[in-house]
Amino acid sequence: MELPNSLIEGSIKRGDILHSTIFEEIDHGKFFAVMGISDGMVAGFFFINSRIHPTLQSKPEQFAMQYLLRKSDYDFLRYDSFLCATVLLKIPVSKLAESIVSRQTSLVSKLTDVDLNSVLEACRQSKLFSKKEKIQFFY
Repeated sequence: MELPNSLIEGSIKRGDILHSTIFEEIDHGKFFAVMGISDGMVAGFFFINSRIHPTLQSKPEQFAMQYLLRKSDYDFLRYDSFLCATVLLKIPVSKLAESIVSRQTSLVSKLTDVDLNSVLEACRQSKLFSKKEKIQFFY
């Protein structure tokens, strides 16, 4: 029995870590964390990468927003990885729910409370996000 999309939409929460193949510009599945939900949009979904891209070393504001996720805290990780909290990406909650129904996206974990609170606080302090974005998605 399939759950209605409205139930799935309501089950998506801040701190959820999902794996998805819905990103057309990426040729493989990606893990990402949900950081905020507002006005029918999931936002601040930050990708999890195995390493920090070398170009970010010359960009202090962006480099500072690479948050270490330890393998010991997350069963799905093969090694310590980084949550890239540099760009506020948005997707309609309904589209994300549809991708869960079609099995393109699956819930794999949740950020620990410590990691979630640390990332949210870093986002609130960062110059990378506008005041409106901060209020809408990080509080």
